[in-house]
Amino acid sequence: MSRLQIVFPMALALAVASTAPLEAADPAEPVKKEQSLREKFALPTHVQMSPMMVPIRHRYMNTSAITLFLEPVNREDVGRICNNVPRIRDAVLRLLSRDPIPTYANKLQLDGIAERMMPAINVVLDEEKIKGVHLEPGMVNLAGRAGGISRLPFATINGCSGIKEIEEKLAAEKAKAKH
Repeated sequence: MSRLQIVFPMALALAVASTAPLEAADPAEPVKKEQSLREKFALPTHVQMSPMMVPIRHRYMNTSAITLFLEPVNREDVGRICNNVPRIRDAVLRLLSRDPIPTYANKLQLDGIAERMMPAINVVLDEEKIKGVHLEPGMVNLAGRAGGISRLPFATINGCSGIKEIEEKLAAEKAKAKH
């Protein structure tokens, strides 16, 4: 018997089983409703900045790409963080120009770099708006579309463009509710 003759019926059975209607839900069991836009927006998030080239201390190269994820103290501070992204990038570059990221065995040594960045970023924002900075070596797609970043512990992520769209929708929803 060929492998196709064994695999095909199993795949067909799986496909039929997955499309079969489920048994009626127990009426005593609460129905899980879909989250509203406001509830999704209220979730704690991390702001993902666009990847940037930063100075490194390496024998043959002098720059490398990293991606920054900023964790705001309050969810309401995300708009202010997004408005100051160019100043944040400048502060990070100034900090790393003085003391580049070290490398060992051709790998970036990111230990302690985030702790050095937090005070510089908070100075740019005029008060403590950032409680954490996470660094990923290389260029990470925004919102984790590549799949790798979404498996990390801080998986509720949005770039500034996505956050601005949500804020606009919330403002429209709020204006609609007033009428």
